[in-house]
Parts: sequence; C-alpha cells; structure tokens
Amino acid sequence: MTLLRAPQLLLILLSGCLILISGCGSSTAKPEILSKLVPVTGSVSLDGEPLAGVMITYLPEAGPAGAEMAFGLTDETGKYTLHSQITGYPPDKSQGAVPANYRVYITKLVMPDGSPVQGEITDAEAEEKGARQLLPSKYSSPTATKLKATVNPTPTNNDLKLSK
Repeated sequence: MTLLRAPQLLLILLSGCLILISGCGSSTAKPEILSKLVPVTGSVSLDGEPLAGVMITYLPEAGPAGAEMAFGLTDETGKYTLHSQITGYPPDKSQGAVPANYRVYITKLVMPDGSPVQGEITDAEAEEKGARQLLPSKYSSPTATKLKATVNPTPTNNDLKLSK
C-alpha cells in the first residue's frame, strides 16, 4: 500500500473541489433570444383619450424563429413598455421584443359596476367574479383583432389609436 505525500494529497483535494465548484453541466448562460430583444414602447388611446390599465399583447406572425409573445401594461397616461415572455426570466429581465411582425390584441377587464379589477387575480378568476371585457372584440380577441405592429431591429415606438 502506497502512502500519499502531502503535495499529492493536496492536488487530489484541490481537483475534487474544482469538480464540485464547476457543477455537473449546469449552465447560467442566458438564452440567445435575450440578445435579440429591442426596446418597444408606445401608447394606447381610445377616441383620443389615453387608456390606463390595459394589457397589450403582441403575438408573432410568421416571422423569424425565436420570436416570442410580448406584453405590456399601460400606465395612467396610456404608455407601455413591452416585455417578452421567456421561460425562467421575469419581465424586468426580458424587456423588449424580437424584430418581427405581430398581431396585437388589447384587453381591459372591469367589474360589473365598471370599477377596475382589484388585486393579484387572474383574468379567469376575475371573470368568475363577474368581470367583463371593456373593449370590443375587434381589439380584445386574439383571433378577431385586426391590429398589427412591426418591431424594427432598432428601438421601436408603436402608438395604438383605437376608436369605438
């Protein structure tokens, strides 16, 4: 039986530590799509008045591979910033959209008395409580909407002007 000397033992221990530190093939690399995102901002108005608290959803049409759904929520002045839906990344880490052509739909649920939906509930839960869609289906239906938008390879501003 051979006894290991201190330098050999130290080398073996350091090698083991390096293997543990490097992990087992896990990767912290960001998805490639994040590098393709460009900033997209805009505003939404109805008959010239800003629409606050509406959800804007961009659905990619036939376009480049990797284009993902993007979404934004308008502030009190009707302005929005898009974020792409990327698995494992919160909206604040996936700001923007992939350059492509998109079909756009816009939704705003309100309670039966016309008040905004309160709290952190899903659309389905709000509808169970009697919430209804404020906007007509020509804007709020993913299949019926005729709204289109293009995201350019450079920062893009898309103002959406709706009418009743």
